[in-house]
Amino acid sequence: MVRRAGDSVVLALAAAIFVAQQLAISNLDPDGGTGVVRKVLFFSTTFVLAVLVLRFRRFWGAWLIGAGILLNLLPMAAHGGSMPIDYAVLERSGAFPEVTLADLGEQTNHGKDVVLQRDDIHFFPLSDRYVVTLPVYGANIYSLGDFVLFAGLGVVLIQAIVVNVPRSRRPAASVGAPGATDMLG
Repeated sequence: MVRRAGDSVVLALAAAIFVAQQLAISNLDPDGGTGVVRKVLFFSTTFVLAVLVLRFRRFWGAWLIGAGILLNLLPMAAHGGSMPIDYAVLERSGAFPEVTLADLGEQTNHGKDVVLQRDDIHFFPLSDRYVVTLPVYGANIYSLGDFVLFAGLGVVLIQAIVVNVPRSRRPAASVGAPGATDMLG
């Protein structure tokens, strides 16, 4: 793997776009004029992120990251840029006890999720529905696309470490090699 000029700039750009996307999803009302802006920002930044992932296609994990983006895009596109989450999953998880049935159709905790009933969710297998409890962080709910993205990030990290670890040096000359001297004369 050869480092390309500008990789750091592209990574910084991708990180900035991701942060801007998350802020837009979290802080812009999904309805009315701001809802239109929110959707345009979501879909345009998702497209740009997918294209930027192609810059790193030499990393195996970049393909997983791209697949994770697409897996998350399907249910989010079907729900106007919000990730659907089944109320029953929320309730069972205990992760967000403040969310009630009165929150159906609303965003959760200024996040990307919209609370819906199971029957109202398109692409349910790809929605946020997998509860994972991590030490210190606690319970959270993830999608299949999230797991694929996390795996891709891990593979990229491992590949970058392996590629950048210096290889052990071999001795300059060995017995029997051209240019080697025999100690016995």
